[in-house]
Amino acid sequence: MHYSAVPDAHEDTFDGYLVYAFSPERGPDHEPEGPDRPASFHARGLYDTEEIENAADPEDPEDPKNPEDPEDLDAADLAVVCGYYDFAARIRGGVRDVAGISAVASPPEARRRGFVRELLTNVHRELREDGVAFAALWPFEYPFYRRLGYERICDYARIEVAPGPLASACPDPTGSYERLDADDWPRLDAVYDEWATAEFRLNRSEDWWRDRVFESWGTDPYVYGWTDGDRGDELRGYVVYTITDDDDAEGKTMAVSEFAHVDREARGHLLRFCRNHDSQVERVRFTGPADTRLFDGLDDPRAAETEIRPGPMVRIVDVERALEAIAYQEDSDATLVLDVRDDDCEWNDDVFHLRVADGRGAVERVAAADEVDVSLDIGALSRLVVGSHGVDGLVELGAVEVAAESDREMLATLFPETDPFLREGF
Repeated sequence: MHYSAVPDAHEDTFDGYLVYAFSPERGPDHEPEGPDRPASFHARGLYDTEEIENAADPEDPEDPKNPEDPEDLDAADLAVVCGYYDFAARIRGGVRDVAGISAVASPPEARRRGFVRELLTNVHRELREDGVAFAALWPFEYPFYRRLGYERICDYARIEVAPGPLASACPDPTGSYERLDADDWPRLDAVYDEWATAEFRLNRSEDWWRDRVFESWGTDPYVYGWTDGDRGDELRGYVVYTITDDDDAEGKTMAVSEFAHVDREARGHLLRFCRNHDSQVERVRFTGPADTRLFDGLDDPRAAETEIRPGPMVRIVDVERALEAIAYQEDSDATLVLDVRDDDCEWNDDVFHLRVADGRGAVERVAAADEVDVSLDIGALSRLVVGSHGVDGLVELGAVEVAAESDREMLATLFPETDPFLREGF
């Protein structure tokens, strides 16, 4: 198997695998329907081929094929594909590089052969070589990716309510609504920066706004903003939504994918905007962090139905870089020996000496440790580092073993919970 970037000449094969993997009813030969990929997307694949450096070009026997040149590969040999986005996320005191793994797909004839594991191990190795310490994905199956070292870091709420009951949460009309297009992205980005403040929120590029917020694989969403009239055209909030016909529900749904606001007043006027669709839809659906609630603002709290769903998964692809990149409490002074298990990234499967002082960490590999303070797998370490789970919860789950109570207390001090939330779909 040969790991490689997927060249533009193989794009039809790449896209065909995606269509059949995620929309099998359309068959393997359909063209994908959706927005352009942002420039931050990198397509990768495994080619089921002999070592291509041994295969000479039949047109020029003196010029052997170059194994480092994807153009010398054959699209017919493409066995499994994926891609990753270059992201930047807030993680413990700073913005860290994160790879968003996506588009993992293979045709039926290539499945159950371990190709996805091999492909992702190669991707993780490439990310490490490029200085990226974290990877994230939305799983099609949680157990599958847990076996590859990923763990869930957050959940999200899906709230449905009829438009009418929103009236009790709406202020009197003031300000104005404005239909927005992709050229307005800097105005929305200013609201986004004030609204999306949770750990692991992603910084958005212009092409992400254009190709992922204003466009969709199905129906392109509508985007409206609210201004209060006192600050010119400065947005105070915006809403991104589609109107859908649900097969499993009667009538239409206003499906709100983003409900961004800088303060409570703006939030109320966005709710009023949704309320004003009562003649067109039977329900409004919101998504947000797992602690999102509408109950307190409604006269009838039972009008809103809330469902909590599991969210995305994350893994560390470089233990040393991750532990040295994050910020610790300024007064932290600690030394721990960590025995990390990683079945897929052998460079992480080791014993590490972590020394924290003045808010920074230094990591060294330990050839032979007489005593290990903490034993854990890469998934548990990933959760600790990004702050989705504290040490007490992980010990209770059996995911972390500590040698002494002082080690547990030290882990709790170094890695307090931060309630991360990754809202982007990719």
